[in-house]
Amino acid sequence: MALITVGTMAFDAIETPFGKTDKIIGGSATYVAYAASNFVTPVQQISIVGYDFPQEEMDELKSRGVELDGVEIVPDKKSFFWSGKYHIDMNTRDTLVTDLNVLADFNPVVPESFQGAEFLMLGNLMPKLQLSVINQLKVRPKLIVMDTMNFWMDIAMDDLKEVLKKVDVLLVNDGEARQLSGELSLVKAARKIMEMGPAFLIIKKGEHGALLFHESHVFFAPALPLEEVFDPTGAGDTFAGGFIGHLAKTKDISFDNMKTAIIIGSAMASFCVEKFGPERLKEITKEDIDARLSEFVQLVNFDIDLV
Repeated sequence: MALITVGTMAFDAIETPFGKTDKIIGGSATYVAYAASNFVTPVQQISIVGYDFPQEEMDELKSRGVELDGVEIVPDKKSFFWSGKYHIDMNTRDTLVTDLNVLADFNPVVPESFQGAEFLMLGNLMPKLQLSVINQLKVRPKLIVMDTMNFWMDIAMDDLKEVLKKVDVLLVNDGEARQLSGELSLVKAARKIMEMGPAFLIIKKGEHGALLFHESHVFFAPALPLEEVFDPTGAGDTFAGGFIGHLAKTKDISFDNMKTAIIIGSAMASFCVEKFGPERLKEITKEDIDARLSEFVQLVNFDIDLV
């Protein structure tokens, strides 16, 4: 029932209207692993870090059933570092610093012990690297989920389209869906993107929830209205981790089960934003997750008499 996750393990420095951090743990693969390991183990991590990545963070991940055989440690270079500042609405941000460091030389290798995994989560990375991981797998996973961003659409669109032919689910935000498809309407955009390869498309709309598209079906999952949002960094990756974690746990990749998976992803993301970095994800219990899920059920539950 293993899940492979590919992505960054990094340091972030973040400023939001609610506070500031100098240097905390981040990276797409880190958030996916913390979220997914609540539902499925092992989570088999493929990433790269430098000499400065803390051993206690590695130990914490291992204690949650995350296997780190696929994490390359470069002894003479620093880990990937990103710094950003969020605007007052928390939906827009400015990137202040991007130091690729070890990421500049990242060439992901799938360990032999990871072969045969049924689920693959491709975190936001250079499309060539995402494709390289797919091509190294001797048996195609039951489900391949992929995240990407506008940056790759700007500089590597041809490579991105190659990967899209090989994945089952694509995650993007609404701006990226419009850029990728050239369509203003999200319904038209979804149709065009699914013609590029993915059978399912998830369009994330931040604090306004997420849309799931498949064939002619559409499902909308709300985001939980939160009193305080401290840090949206990693919320999309946490969403992805909850989403694929549930699918890997249930082994059911139907559209109906993906609806549940989206709600679970949204619930996990709602925890992530409550503290800086992955701190909140380290604290939550199964009871916390169940309680949050029941809040989601109440949020959208209504009876109506059709006239």
